[in-house]
Amino acid sequence: MTFEGFPFILGWELTLACNLRCEHCGSAAGIAKDSELSTDEALGLCSQFPELLVREVDFTGGEPLVRKDWTRIADKLNRLGIPVNIITNGLALDRSTIILAKKVGVAHIGISLDGLEQTHDKIRAHKGLFQKVVTAIHNLNREEMPTTVMTTVNEENAKEIPALQEMLVSLGVTRWRLQPLFQLGRVQDFPELTLGEQTYLDLGVFIRQNTSNKNSPLQIIPADSCGYFSKLDDREPSWQGCNAGLVTCGITCDGKVKGCLSLPDSFVEGDLRKNDLWSIWFNSNAFKYTRGFTEKDLGENCSSCEKAMQCKGGCSAMSLGSSGILHNDPYCYLRLLKKSNLKKENT
Repeated sequence: MTFEGFPFILGWELTLACNLRCEHCGSAAGIAKDSELSTDEALGLCSQFPELLVREVDFTGGEPLVRKDWTRIADKLNRLGIPVNIITNGLALDRSTIILAKKVGVAHIGISLDGLEQTHDKIRAHKGLFQKVVTAIHNLNREEMPTTVMTTVNEENAKEIPALQEMLVSLGVTRWRLQPLFQLGRVQDFPELTLGEQTYLDLGVFIRQNTSNKNSPLQIIPADSCGYFSKLDDREPSWQGCNAGLVTCGITCDGKVKGCLSLPDSFVEGDLRKNDLWSIWFNSNAFKYTRGFTEKDLGENCSSCEKAMQCKGGCSAMSLGSSGILHNDPYCYLRLLKKSNLKKENT
């Protein structure tokens, strides 16, 4: 069957270079690859996006702001009518950079904050970073740049989530994305960060309680890996399975194509130095794990679930990092609530 969808949302890992060495970094970023796309290659690639109906490009890394030509790439996309978002750790995000981002048409900035001061600086391995991020948030507000604070929730910072919420409200933040930790990349050297099942459920309770308050000044946005199909998950529309290779696509710093940048390099579907994005995206053998999903692909955590064919085993990155295979996400509200109730019945 010919695939007829388009990559409406495109994540672009501009570089693997980074000015931090965060404990939980899924790409273990730090040093730029020798083979990263040149400026001319990156600008040429932008021209391929309109015919694929790309509606949004998210600059990630590494740290995208350490790539010296990020403004030229953003400006090119802006001239093509494609909104650009930047996801940054905030270290290089001073007021002049925010003003420059607005000038080249950046539509939105996501800035990471992973706990209160001591916890954030520890996880990010940079003393004083918390205060720099707080200053950056003030500057983002001052320049009226649309902003989302992004928190990777782990076992070490989960207890600080309510206090962090209060602080973000006091800072005038209006959007807060909560992302449960993926056990991929550098975090494998820090097992103490791994989310426990009860912590994950407690996060679900917190999100549910706060998303039900429509008058809250702070909108909480649960990541795709928060779910699924229980009283704790009221997303609309309901979860329909991983979107990688269906409506989302990722480009690595050296021009490789994946369905999702959180997945490891074994999930590369093609090389943009050899083929154009159209050819890779519409290759009949590409993205089989989502486009060709069948019931037999389900792992033991999901195979007996009544929602399995709709859920398709949850978030691919969470499933792979936690269980070693796809379509087998153990971090599932419905599964864990059933497990918890069964335990209560037997005690």
